[in-house]
Amino acid sequence: MNLLRTSLMAVVLLFVATSCSKDEIPVEPETNFSVDLSLANKTDWTMANDILVLVNDHRRSLNLEPIKLDRQLATAYAVMHTEYMIDNERISHDGYAQRSLALQNDGAQSVGENVARGYRSAEDVVNAWLNSQSHRRVIEGDYTHCGFGVMQDYRGTFYFTQLFYSE
Repeated sequence: MNLLRTSLMAVVLLFVATSCSKDEIPVEPETNFSVDLSLANKTDWTMANDILVLVNDHRRSLNLEPIKLDRQLATAYAVMHTEYMIDNERISHDGYAQRSLALQNDGAQSVGENVARGYRSAEDVVNAWLNSQSHRRVIEGDYTHCGFGVMQDYRGTFYFTQLFYSE
């Protein structure tokens, strides 16, 4: 019975706190993809700044350059995607190709993305990403900037999009 209870708790934990990453996928063409820059004001900047500190601490430990914060374009796209995930009550990379192309049209050389939901602190989400090979690869990637969409749904569940790019 204890084994069944432990297995059930593990499944519930996976359902409650999940994450996903996307790094350098092919981009299908889209010509009219724009974003309202005022969306960037919707992100939880306290949590986003804490995440960035932890990501940069990790990068420094590997002698990698720190990531700079893009409070406008990348953040607006990240917020737009986080709102989409909240509306759909699931994490996804839907529309990643368009976000990537939009940043590339603005000068980005490469783009990567980590998403998650259900974590209650910056430490929890960054630890989850670092304990996943695909997320860690994005965090340790050859990126120079990032934007954040960190928001809560009506239940108080956090959703995260960290959109990385290199100039």
